Amino acid sequence: MQQAAIQRCVEMLTGARRDRQPLAELPADIRPADLAEGYVVQDVLLAVQNAKACGYKIAATSAIAQTLLGVDGPFFGRLLEDAYHDSPAHLPADRFLFRLIEPEFAFILAEDLPPRGADYSSDEVSQAVASLHPAFEIVSSSFGRDWTKRGAPSLAADNAVHGAFVLGLGTVDWRHLDLANLEVRLTVDGEAFSSGRGEAVLGHPLRALTWLANDLTRRGRGLQAGETVTTGLVTAKFALLEAGQGCRADFGPLGEVTLAFE
Repeated sequence: MQQAAIQRCVEMLTGARRDRQPLAELPADIRPADLAEGYVVQDVLLAVQNAKACGYKIAATSAIAQTLLGVDGPFFGRLLEDAYHDSPAHLPADRFLFRLIEPEFAFILAEDLPPRGADYSSDEVSQAVASLHPAFEIVSSSFGRDWTKRGAPSLAADNAVHGAFVLGLGTVDWRHLDLANLEVRLTVDGEAFSSGRGEAVLGHPLRALTWLANDLTRRGRGLQAGETVTTGLVTAKFALLEAGQGCRADFGPLGEVTLAFE
């Protein structure tokens, strides 16, 4: 992409969220053609916004999400410090163009996983983890509620449609748990809404984290100690919440995460 196209793309994406005026789509002449171009726009977007990243979100790790978005694999965005909230969280609804809630497993790293010439194994990635947490990602997008039709390159440019995230208390004693079969139950306003198991995210949450470590290393990037990584939608469906609504995700032995919009 030419620099002028990148700049115009960033201006449109930034303006849509700032002015609460969702884009139908990016014009064809400035639209990222592939994920590599989408990530270039993402980097410039965060730099222009002076946003400080504190980790990564992995999008489209479940078959449900991939079908919804029309993609055949995951892509990533950055978690931002000013969008980080501890559970229980109470957030203003009007901060977001919309509020789509995804229960997710989230890892915090204890060690760096720098770029290198060979892929990381799951064991290596596991040993780099400090703690595992129940979490919510709040998906919100410059494309409004039609975001699912925009394609992975445009979504990556929009920081993988990241709005905010809520982190529950973590545990360091997680490696003995059968995460693939661990059930997560989502309730909205106290009523059962959806459920799923850890196997939804690329077969296992740790496999999703390993995918990210290796995708980043192939791009000359790496993960750093202290960063948080959310691994994608684990329940059979997401929840679209309005002002005045709240939700809770029960991760069994991992605890719970709660969120309400005001």
